[in-house]
Amino acid sequence: MSNILNEGYNNKDVLLFETGYKDGIFSKKKKYIDLGFCSGANLLGHNLKFQNKILKEYIDKKISNFSSPNLHAVNLSKEIKKILPNFSKFIFCNSGSEANIKALRICRALTGKSKVVTATGSWHGSVDQFLFKPNKKFKNEKLSDGVTSEQKKNLIYIPYNNIELSKKILEKNKKKISCIFIEPVQGCLPNKEVKNYLKFLYKYCKKQNIILVFDEMITGIRVNMSSAQQHFKLKTDISTFGKAFANGMPIGFIGISKKIEEQIKKKKLNIYFGGTFSGNSMTAFYAQQYLVYLRKNKKKIFSYLESISRAFESQINTFCDENNIDAKVYRFFSMMRLVYSTKIIQDRSSRDFFENKKTKDIEKLKSFLIENNIYYPKNGIIFFSYSSTKKNFTYIVKTLKKGLKKFFYKN
Repeated sequence: MSNILNEGYNNKDVLLFETGYKDGIFSKKKKYIDLGFCSGANLLGHNLKFQNKILKEYIDKKISNFSSPNLHAVNLSKEIKKILPNFSKFIFCNSGSEANIKALRICRALTGKSKVVTATGSWHGSVDQFLFKPNKKFKNEKLSDGVTSEQKKNLIYIPYNNIELSKKILEKNKKKISCIFIEPVQGCLPNKEVKNYLKFLYKYCKKQNIILVFDEMITGIRVNMSSAQQHFKLKTDISTFGKAFANGMPIGFIGISKKIEEQIKKKKLNIYFGGTFSGNSMTAFYAQQYLVYLRKNKKKIFSYLESISRAFESQINTFCDENNIDAKVYRFFSMMRLVYSTKIIQDRSSRDFFENKKTKDIEKLKSFLIENNIYYPKNGIIFFSYSSTKKNFTYIVKTLKKGLKKFFYKN
């Protein structure tokens, strides 16, 4: 038994990873081809020469780690500004969850309202205000003990990618809503066909003076070194980012527009943004150097991520169509998910409806992949990295086809 209470550590068959190199991760010296890459944070792969060079430079320059204002955080903000130019200011945090907590704080301070809206299927981290799920009647059910009845009362769910029903719920509550939090494209179902829904929310929030917050922890930077909102030509006043902006180093941050910045000043709001290691020099130095590298090599890195992800989607979906397999890959740029149904699926609720009957077979497939030295991430979101080799890609596709035929052939 482990001394650690965090989720996953006390499973009897847990793999404890020790090292990583390029597209492989190792447990007890056994190599597994990675399909998770640090929950999508690692775009480039494990232990690359340039990454080690950054860490060596950090040591050689005797930078040390500061919990005080430092030059490296300033340099990082300038680099982020080149990628996300529509934001006026950035607020550094240690994680995505922390960024969402502070973004909520800003929204409530600006509006004086307590109600928060989120879309079904969106995940905003380990944040008490969001640790609920809606039942079929859109009543909140808690995901964790320790959350309060007040938090439950103040959270409203709208159905992702359903304009008609979302509008109906919003109209009923619009005078009490401070903000709408949403992952524009969700890891639970990376659906490309969401532009109209996002535009609806964008226009509705503008009209009703509700703050729209895009949580782009996964999509931020993965979308051709930009963001989902830039791809859909939308500009939110507040957005949260993290993960891939530091290639796996712990980071989160909030981007706010000039409008939000001016409102905070005009209302003379005293909003607390502190955190001991928010914008710490170690993460900031690494992230800034990494983003410079990414920008200089943007074309070859992102074209490769797109081509290998597109090939995965195409080859698996063609195989499933031709072999009567009840599964389909959904993809948005280099974020993918294998959904175990060929039915029309709009959101997580409909996905879960079809997948709940197949839980045992899904677990069998995951075990089959592990037995064949492929690490399939627990959260089900599939990523490749710039280090994913064509040889290993071919092996992954071949092995996955065998598993799908074994467990998901439609009789």
